[in-house]
Amino acid sequence: MTMYQHRGFTMIELVLMLVILGILSAFALPRFFNTDTFENRGFYTEVINAVRYAQQYAVATNCETQISFSANTYTVNIWDGGACGVGTLNGDTPNPVTGEAGFSGTNSTATITSAPNSFTFNALGQADNNVNVSVGGYSFTVHNETGYIEEL
Repeated sequence: MTMYQHRGFTMIELVLMLVILGILSAFALPRFFNTDTFENRGFYTEVINAVRYAQQYAVATNCETQISFSANTYTVNIWDGGACGVGTLNGDTPNPVTGEAGFSGTNSTATITSAPNSFTFNALGQADNNVNVSVGGYSFTVHNETGYIEEL
């Protein structure tokens, strides 16, 4: 009597693997190729951190800072005259990571909408307006009297 060695997969195992691969290709693979959602969330986090930095910079230096928005760019500005209240608010704020002059960011996929397009933090961290900012489908509000930044 000879014993047969069976090697390979059964038909049930092969069919289950095909079903699992079909489910993965239908749901998981589109996430790997469409990164807009992840990029929008990342840029939203970058923008809200820039607003927080502008507020903290105003409090730390006892001088106003301004943040302005365009379609897909933000810029943090300080007084260009070298002293608080001297010149205009379009000087280069130091980058918090590198220390180099000029703190701004841009993203090609996310759109920034803000009302108004720019606002200023005073030395107490208060904003000059109530500001609603939307970045790629995510939103936050800056309350003027307290400077509180509320994620929506």
